[in-house]
Amino acid sequence: MKQLLLAIIPLLIVATIVNVYASGPRLNYSETYEDVLGAPECYVDGYDAGFANKYDKDRAQECNDIPGDQYNAGFGYGCIDSGLTKQDCDDIKEGDDDLGSHEQLQEENRRNCYDDGYQDGNDSNSYDSDRASGCSEYSSSYTDGFSAGCQSVEGNTNDSCQLIIEGHERYCPNNPDDPACVEFLHDASNKLPPESGPLCGQEPSDPGCFKNQDPEKYCLNHNDPTFCKTIGDICNADGFVRSEDAYYKND
Repeated sequence: MKQLLLAIIPLLIVATIVNVYASGPRLNYSETYEDVLGAPECYVDGYDAGFANKYDKDRAQECNDIPGDQYNAGFGYGCIDSGLTKQDCDDIKEGDDDLGSHEQLQEENRRNCYDDGYQDGNDSNSYDSDRASGCSEYSSSYTDGFSAGCQSVEGNTNDSCQLIIEGHERYCPNNPDDPACVEFLHDASNKLPPESGPLCGQEPSDPGCFKNQDPEKYCLNHNDPTFCKTIGDICNADGFVRSEDAYYKND
């Protein structure tokens, strides 16, 4: 039984990776050629090669014999997504790399993204959202690497690193009891204006309003002192939801 489970686990991992990768520009080959034998594979090979900043002329020639020239199409997108300019990418195409198995490029790109993220996190650099966006075709590898590298620095925690990754705007409304968020959340200039509109009506209990559905979440995101300081008096003197209030979350 144990041997069977050990055999199944790698298959599940592979299936998960495939499902993660099955979206975005890496598989955004032209619908015109999606039913052309070999064309989608050429596009993916080209994208992976471009992202790795490598060019396989033999594979490009093979794919050039298939309608659509999808290897070169994918190469262009992948190379740009890696962060290079069009001129840089054109220069790479002047060379010729013996890539062997193109399937290995997928893992190579994922590993490079992870290593770049780890290095940035370990060096206390800022989170590179552009690199993370490009690497999104290879799972969340850059973000995972950044988080691991950041947490390897003495004094850092998962929460402090997540704050760096997400920024105060995204992180703090979901983590209001983090001391690092107190100043940000108490600065009215960081919040949205009060909710208004026909759904809110005049009654404070109107269910059409977001502020009546989740007052705590609303007050963390909106500058509405009249509502937030009077409706059930949900906040304590420090501006947090009182522990005895129904909206208090002890997590």
